[in-house]
Amino acid sequence: MARAVVYFPEVGSHTVAPRVVAGRSLAVRALVSAFRAGAATIAAPLALRDEAVERALARMPVLAAAILWLDPARPEPPIPKDELWLFVPVSAVVDALSLRALLTPAPPPQGAILSGSAEAGAPVMLASATLVARLWKDAADGRPLGVELARHADEARLEPRAVAGVFAVVKGEAGLARAEDALYERVGTGLDSGIDRLLHRRCSRWITRVLVLTPATPNQVSVLSFLIGCAAIWCFWNATETSAAWGLALYALACIVDHTDGELARLTFQETHFGALLDWVIDNIIHVGVVFGMAVSAGGPVAVAVGIAAVVGVALSAWFARILPHEIEVGEAVGGALKDMGNRDLFYLLLLGFVLFRWTAPHLLLPLAIVVALGSQAYWIGCLNRIRRSRAAGMP
Repeated sequence: MARAVVYFPEVGSHTVAPRVVAGRSLAVRALVSAFRAGAATIAAPLALRDEAVERALARMPVLAAAILWLDPARPEPPIPKDELWLFVPVSAVVDALSLRALLTPAPPPQGAILSGSAEAGAPVMLASATLVARLWKDAADGRPLGVELARHADEARLEPRAVAGVFAVVKGEAGLARAEDALYERVGTGLDSGIDRLLHRRCSRWITRVLVLTPATPNQVSVLSFLIGCAAIWCFWNATETSAAWGLALYALACIVDHTDGELARLTFQETHFGALLDWVIDNIIHVGVVFGMAVSAGGPVAVAVGIAAVVGVALSAWFARILPHEIEVGEAVGGALKDMGNRDLFYLLLLGFVLFRWTAPHLLLPLAIVVALGSQAYWIGCLNRIRRSRAAGMP
């Protein structure tokens, strides 16, 4: 595994490191990014150890165990000579994705540097243990290393690597704003659908910008999403023309808040397995409740039976989407048709159709419920068939 040095690149970096970007200080972001990039040991100057860093480390004991605080009064520890070290500046927002780009694919023996970082005055680089040993005392003393690292990168002809994620140097208030904007621009996930990018993320980012300034936790936001979703379910249950429209609006709001909990977790490093499970359970309770409410609104025992079938299909589809191995997850391996059936865009079309039919053609509500039931069953059956075909073809 790699090792890392978190350092002050310029004279004014000591005052920049405690500045907060999207709810966490630059110092905390540098330490977390290095750790999540794969650094087993993170050497950091003792001057970086302020109250905000201590609070963050108390919440992340695994990270705390990986940090080696550089005390100028202590001698330099033995440094393995055959390793490359990451140099991570505290005056820049650089995410783990960009740091991993320096490590993969395997860099040349002399190391690599993030393109544009030296010119920006905050080199992000992978360099030899010899350089680490030479600069160890200066790093421990908290001296600025940016110029020396840039000179080394030029002389050693380090291989430039493109920025894969976020890299933004912070200089002044404008720099803070740009760094924060860069983080929010990449706060989405690869699972976002068209409506997520067009509507949900645009709205959720504004809520997240407020929440990072508060003690609110992602799980609390998830519970709020659940309560709003329950209100949407109630509106869809035996819906009138008015309540159907309110149900659609409340469902959209629940989705926006649902996106906010993940954004808050990622930006403030509060991701947990429990939080991810809670979010998944809440999402699917809301979807199941909305689908059943739509069916019941058609009226009669047949509609209830169709609703039960739809609920079973939606639940099984959600379960398969969660447990599928990577080679058959919704996406390229499953096929475009299944991907389209499983995303939120189609669900919105169904909800919009329900609202329009409730207003103009109530007799079409039952056929719509049947379409939902058949579609949800087809989704999980299609996934199961894809699993069998993949295994028959010898895929792992």
